Amino acid sequence: MTYSFIRQASLVIAVASILTPAHAFVPSNIPQTPSPQTSTSINIFGGLAGAFSNDDSLGKAKDAGLSSGPRYNENVTVNGKAVPNVVIDQKISQVCNTARVKVAYNCQNGECKTCTVKINGRKVQACVSKVPSGKCAIQTL
Repeated sequence: MTYSFIRQASLVIAVASILTPAHAFVPSNIPQTPSPQTSTSINIFGGLAGAFSNDDSLGKAKDAGLSSGPRYNENVTVNGKAVPNVVIDQKISQVCNTARVKVAYNCQNGECKTCTVKINGRKVQACVSKVPSGKCAIQTL
């Protein structure tokens, strides 16, 4: 066999495979059924479709937040200036910011004592102390 004969034979096989219908390569004993319609969607979250829906067994959804609303302390002053609508247990540092009184901070966890203020005459750290329910007179140092 020569090189040209092998080349011609491979060319004939290639042309024959291109021109032969695709069903000719399928064995005749396998039944031909139409394939189901497919999608190009990956459907990653298909299994989680119901994960974020409401569970009807829990009843009606309630409003988020505090059930009776926040408790306010109207007896709060910063350097003698009244501060309205202060929530009980709000941080003293936030109350001072609301009153536009500058308090120096460093550590934000009460260790450095840079933010020391007086509440009702007692020295406390503004970054960790909270507003009490009664009278609250804050004095910066």
